[in-house]
Amino acid sequence: MKKFAAGLLTALCATAFSFAQEYNQATVQYTQDYSQAEWDNAQPTTQTVNTSNAPAPEVAKPIAAPQAAPVAQQETNAIATPSQNEETMPIDEQPTITPKKKQPISIGARASFIYGNFWGFKKLDDLEEPSGFGADFGIVSRFTITKGLSFSPEIAFRLLYLEHGDEDYTRNFDMTFLDFAFYVQGEISNAFYLEVGPQLSINTSGDYTIEGDSETFDIFENIEQSTVEFGLNIGLGYHVLNNLTVGFRWYMGFNEVFPDVKYYFDDITPDDYDPKTNKIKSSVKTSVSNLKGAHTMMFKFGVTYWFI
Repeated sequence: MKKFAAGLLTALCATAFSFAQEYNQATVQYTQDYSQAEWDNAQPTTQTVNTSNAPAPEVAKPIAAPQAAPVAQQETNAIATPSQNEETMPIDEQPTITPKKKQPISIGARASFIYGNFWGFKKLDDLEEPSGFGADFGIVSRFTITKGLSFSPEIAFRLLYLEHGDEDYTRNFDMTFLDFAFYVQGEISNAFYLEVGPQLSINTSGDYTIEGDSETFDIFENIEQSTVEFGLNIGLGYHVLNNLTVGFRWYMGFNEVFPDVKYYFDDITPDDYDPKTNKIKSSVKTSVSNLKGAHTMMFKFGVTYWFI
């Protein structure tokens, strides 16, 4: 009996040892195949193990250590990319461009070329309207009201020479003025601006002479221009540089240039003569041309240089 039991125990141990050896070999082979598939395809694959000789016990799937490494690598790259970008393009070191701001108060000098004429005569006979050329120069300033809007007063000394006539004579109008203009300027782009403003002109001198075959008419002339003239300027300007502008202006005078000058051949009455000398009184302003209704019009092209 003891021999039978010992033989049976020996047979069971041999069988168990043989089974355990086959199980260990199958498990190692399964793990190697599974791990190789993970590295090659980066996707888990199901391996079928031939365990026909013995039932395969339930074995937990190996941890996805091979898969974790690529994911960690990708996350590391994703996090490192912004850092690398920040190192190559630091925001704090980016250069900033600040446009040059205009001064709130500017002072400059201006000079203009002028083409002018008198217009609006009630009756000029066969004569053409007086026309000619002139110039002005003076001091200008500019005060910023708000962005794109400024106030610009000017003081200028103006010379204006006009003439008209016929085949017999030529009349000359040689005049000087002191102009006070007050403009409101509005920017319409980075380079162009519009301006409009009133102008008050003081007539400082005037010389009105006749040249030609009828110079004898000059003895009947006693022309006096209005002391003060009021008008309006409208203009368009262009910024050539930060301190240099050019502009075109149109001026229209509102009041008559010669409101008190009488036409010698129609308006003179006996009361205008001095009974002692039998000549026209010096206080009576006369002209051999009908100057009634004359107004000033000018076209000005100017250049302004800003010191400040």
